Amino acid sequence: MHTSKQKEPIVHAGELRHRVVFLQKQVQVKSGVSTTQWLPAFTCWCKVEPLSGREFWQAAAVNRENEVRFTLRYRNGVNPAMRILFEGKLYDITTVLDVDNRHSKLEILARSVTDGQPTA
Repeated sequence: MHTSKQKEPIVHAGELRHRVVFLQKQVQVKSGVSTTQWLPAFTCWCKVEPLSGREFWQAAAVNRENEVRFTLRYRNGVNPAMRILFEGKLYDITTVLDVDNRHSKLEILARSVTDGQPTA
């Protein structure tokens, strides 16, 4: 067995139990008419959890009561212009955090998309 002290992984593989799809908006213009589609950018494993008690109430104070935290291994290109598809529900990304600026994991706060209120 290796005796030197190794760094513990920031993201434990066993916690990443949920398969999610990140979607990117694509706008096409044909004959002056624009159409918007959300196309898959990538699929990955995430940890998905509702905000905890205090976080929930802080989020509710700014009208974000339906916010969820997605945690995944770090990757470039994830941004608030994307959406997340998880278990048939769409989520708008509100915040993308590179935890401790270590490029090891991302924490994403996302709010469920309500019908009739698409984001621009």
